[in-house]
Amino acid sequence: MSKRIILLLVIFASLAMAVVPSTGDITIRFRDAQQRPIVNVSVTFEYTATDPIYGELHKTDVQYSNSFGVVDKRLSADFNTPYHITMAYHDSSQVIDSTWTGGFDRFVNLPLTDFSVRTIDTEGNPIPNVPLRVEVLGDGEFMDQTNGTGYKIFSQYNRDLVYTVHARYGSKDTSSEIVPDAQLHTMQIPTYTLEVRAFNENGTSIFSNITVSYFAITDTTKVTTGASGRFTQIPEGNVTVTLRYRNRTAATTFYLNDSISKSILLDLSPPQISNLRLSPEKPVPENEVLVYADIFDPGLNASGMPPLINAIPPAELYYSLDGVAWKSVHMFPQPDNRTYVGKIPGQPRDQVVRYYIAAWDNANNTGKSSQFAFNTFINGTGDGVVPPGPDLMAIISPFWWLIFIPIIGAAAYYLKKRYF
Repeated sequence: MSKRIILLLVIFASLAMAVVPSTGDITIRFRDAQQRPIVNVSVTFEYTATDPIYGELHKTDVQYSNSFGVVDKRLSADFNTPYHITMAYHDSSQVIDSTWTGGFDRFVNLPLTDFSVRTIDTEGNPIPNVPLRVEVLGDGEFMDQTNGTGYKIFSQYNRDLVYTVHARYGSKDTSSEIVPDAQLHTMQIPTYTLEVRAFNENGTSIFSNITVSYFAITDTTKVTTGASGRFTQIPEGNVTVTLRYRNRTAATTFYLNDSISKSILLDLSPPQISNLRLSPEKPVPENEVLVYADIFDPGLNASGMPPLINAIPPAELYYSLDGVAWKSVHMFPQPDNRTYVGKIPGQPRDQVVRYYIAAWDNANNTGKSSQFAFNTFINGTGDGVVPPGPDLMAIISPFWWLIFIPIIGAAAYYLKKRYF
C-alpha cells in the first residue's frame, strides 16, 4: 500500500512539474571555420510556457549574436516540453531540438569562411568601386562594391554552397561562380581602349582639348590635352568624343564594342572666295548687275559647302551705296557647285556701289572677300574709279605767257611813279 502511495505521489509531482514553467539561462557561442566569432547570427527560440491566467502559450523569440558571437537568453518554458532553436547566418543554419530541462551553455560551429573578389579590366588593371551582388538563388540587390583598389572581402559565407557574384560595370553584368574558400577570386570585366587623334582639315595634328564621356558605374567624363589621347576601362556602350580647339568644337557619338583608334577632324579653314567678276563688266545705270565668284572649302578633309536649306544658300552678297548701310542678297550655286552668283539691283546714274561676299562651310567657318566697287557714271569706266573732270593746266598751258602781263604792268606803273 505504501509503495502505491509513493508511486502516485511521484506521478502527481511529475504532472505538476510538467505544467509549471522552469526557468534557465541559455548561452550559445558561435564560431566559424577559423574559430572566429560570428556576429549577428539569427537565433529563433520556439517553446511552450504555461501562464496562470492565459494557460498554455506557444512562444517564438528572436535574438542576434553580439560582437563576441554570443547569444544569452533566459528562457522560462514548461518542464519536459519540446523546444526548437533555429540558428541561421549567410545561408548556413543549424537546429537544436530537445526537451526542456533547464539552461545550457554550448559552442555552435557554422561552416562559414571568407573569400575575396578583385575586379580588373581587359588589360589586368584594377577597376575600383564596382557594385557587386552575391546570390545563391534568385536576384539580389547590389549591396557591396570593390574599394578604391578594386578589392572586396566577403566575410563568413557558407563554404558548402556555390555563390554567384555579379559585377555591374556599364550597362552589362559580369558574373562568376565562387565557392567560399578563403582565396582571392579575380573577375575580369570586358573593357575597351579608345585612342583619339585630332587633325585639321589638311590632316595635320592639332594640339587640342579631348573629352570622352560614357557610362561606367556612373556617368564618366575623362579629359586630356594634346594631339592624341588614350582612354582605358571603357565598357561597351555609347561614347561621346568632344574636341575643342580655341573657340571651335567638334563632337561625335558612337557605339563602342572594341578597342579602336578614332580620328576626329576639325575643319578650321573658312571658304575661299576668289575670281570676283561682274556682268556686265561695265555696269550702266538702272540695270541689275550680276556678281560671280568662285567659292569652295579648302583642305583634303574639308567639311564642304552646305547645300541649300529652305532655299537659303551658304553665300551672301553684301552691297552698299554709302559704305555705311549694307544690304544683302543670296548667291546661288551654279551647276559646277563652285561658282556662285548674286544680283545687285539697278542703281541710278553717277552712283558708286561697294560690295563684298561672305560664305560659310559645314563646320560654320565664315569667310569674307575683300571689298570692291563699281560705278554707274555715264562717262566712266564702270570699274569703281571716278572719271576725272577738265584738266585746268591743260587748258591754260598754251597761254602761259599771259601770266606775265599784269606783272609787267605793275612794274611799269611803279617805275613811272618813282622816277617820272
